[in-house]
Amino acid sequence: MIVKYISELLFDHECVIIPEFGAFISKETPAMLDYTTHRLTPPSKEVAFNGQLVTDDGLLIGYVAQKQGVTMTEAAKMVHDFASRSLVVIESSGVLRLDGLGVLTRINERDYFFQIDENMNLFGDAFGLTSLTVQPIFRRETYQQIATQIETAQKERENYPHHVNANNYKWFRAAAYSMMVAFALVILGWGANKSDSRLASWNPLFYSSPNEFIVKLLNNDAVTREFTSVATLQPINVTVPICKEEVNYLQPLDIELLKPVNIDSYYIIGASLRSEVEAAKCAKRFQKLGFEGAVALPMNEKGNVRVAYELVAGKDTALKRLEIIKKDHNEAAWLLRKK
Repeated sequence: MIVKYISELLFDHECVIIPEFGAFISKETPAMLDYTTHRLTPPSKEVAFNGQLVTDDGLLIGYVAQKQGVTMTEAAKMVHDFASRSLVVIESSGVLRLDGLGVLTRINERDYFFQIDENMNLFGDAFGLTSLTVQPIFRRETYQQIATQIETAQKERENYPHHVNANNYKWFRAAAYSMMVAFALVILGWGANKSDSRLASWNPLFYSSPNEFIVKLLNNDAVTREFTSVATLQPINVTVPICKEEVNYLQPLDIELLKPVNIDSYYIIGASLRSEVEAAKCAKRFQKLGFEGAVALPMNEKGNVRVAYELVAGKDTALKRLEIIKKDHNEAAWLLRKK
């Protein structure tokens, strides 16, 4: 009965505290697609358990009193009895099954792991949505086959006879008229060049070089110029100003851009303990679950010893592995970048 009330409160609250026992903390998660199993999971709430939050905030007791129609004192006694029974079960067996909510497992004296029931979705906006498997789409044709088909089609098109249609005939007719006009201009220029007409000097098409055309044009205009021998020329002092403006030049190739990019590595943390002995035991438990790379990290400056499932290179790969571990083993797992 108390478990049912806890589930109902988690629909609308992020934290539900059970006095003298602990607190269930929920967090909304978006829809996820597992690229390994092609499993599409609807939006939901992740639920974790914190055994350190035991101070009564009145939420659960007040809700029980409202639902049962009893006084706060009687409701507090009901919650106290539930917490006492739960503590006895989890201390004796290490596992507490909460029907309709999930399974609570004790890792050590202070840490717990909660696995929510797979049929339970505490996210009201996704009520009724279930997980489904999405079948990937594969192309039947490879890129090599497509390239071969294109090459074959081009060869077949080259072998087809070219037919002259109405549009091609228009282009042929325009080209023929252009060639006739150009030929007529050449004949007229040749005739003018052979005659004594002044117009012949303005036809540049019948000279061997542009210089010959210019000399011919100057002679016809009766322009007279005097040239002085190079030997009699006086030297001229020329001062070349120095440009003080900045000169644009190509930047040298940045060698740093050619260096390989460092890929960060990330630990997938499954537990954070105060004792190195307990951390080593926890790492061995992870190894028995199949995580051969499980290791207890050195104690940090706050006195915590973190236990990692594995070390993964690359943030994208680490995020994918984290989602798999959170789904199959530990909802409270998180990433820690290796320094």
